[in-house]
Amino acid sequence: MTASFRDRIAVVLMQPGQPAADGLILPYLQALLAAQRHDPPSLPLRPLLGLRARRLARHFRLDDLTSPAEDPMGTELENALWGDGVVRVFTAGLFAPPSPIAIAHDVATFRPDRLVLLPPSPLFSGGLNGIALQTWDRAAKAAGLDVVASALCCHPTDPALLRTLVIRAREVMAPGGTGSLLLVMPGLPWSGGDPLGWQMNRLAAELSRLLDLPAGRVDVARLDVPGFDDAGLPTVEQAIRRTRSVALSILPLSPWPLVRAGWCDYLDEWRDLASVSGILSLTLARPALAEGAELAPLVRQALAGREGICSGFGRRLCPDTHGQCPHKRMAVAAMHGKTMA
Repeated sequence: MTASFRDRIAVVLMQPGQPAADGLILPYLQALLAAQRHDPPSLPLRPLLGLRARRLARHFRLDDLTSPAEDPMGTELENALWGDGVVRVFTAGLFAPPSPIAIAHDVATFRPDRLVLLPPSPLFSGGLNGIALQTWDRAAKAAGLDVVASALCCHPTDPALLRTLVIRAREVMAPGGTGSLLLVMPGLPWSGGDPLGWQMNRLAAELSRLLDLPAGRVDVARLDVPGFDDAGLPTVEQAIRRTRSVALSILPLSPWPLVRAGWCDYLDEWRDLASVSGILSLTLARPALAEGAELAPLVRQALAGREGICSGFGRRLCPDTHGQCPHKRMAVAAMHGKTMA
């Protein structure tokens, strides 16, 4: 079902959100750490989660956060989709305001003909995407929202995304192909076989070809988030130590590092470690998909596709069996019956 220029289109950005004041940091981190559990944390576990959150809060700075009243990504995406219909972009937070329930009521008031749900990571399936789908489904039902909806996931080798990643990498990499590239995602896969690591390795292979780098010069790593499964990926620190190039560029694959206000908060620590490891230059690229306009091709692909989890023209990328897809394991398997993959 392709949208026409007269259609009213709602695009919902499901972002993790971040605290807007010092007093909200601890509740935000507690919600983040509890999110990996399918059920609310038991009473004995809550003090442990609280202790982890307090430790993380010592490193959380609000200096670089955008005011909650501003939504630059949503505005950029709305402007990029001008001419595709009567488009309105809404932003909901998983762990911080505005709540998905409030946004679902706003969407219902807008009365859209189509809805596209963009989960926290259109690049990869993972824990946050599963949480986002579940949370939005509950919020939409509570708001009485009945509209044809498509949700995105698992697009690591989509041509539009690859182009953006190549541009990001070339902006910071050492000239002459002498450096290495490290792709980093927050460590938020579900335990028990999430395809995140599988997908990241395939993305690394694609970028090696496009950047004309030898195999092994594009590596992958996770930003360690306590309480979440590692999906078999090394941490950023481990990946830096094993780098054998004199120059290393780090490309975050998510706009949100989750446990700190911004990716730059890690830069001094990583440079110190790189210096000890014999790396002469360490640079940090702009995070992928940090600008709303970069998401516009995926929204158009979803609008050109069918209802449900939509893979668009770039095809959803998961292991052949799909057996460990978090969406399937999280009781939304019905959507897979309508996918284009």
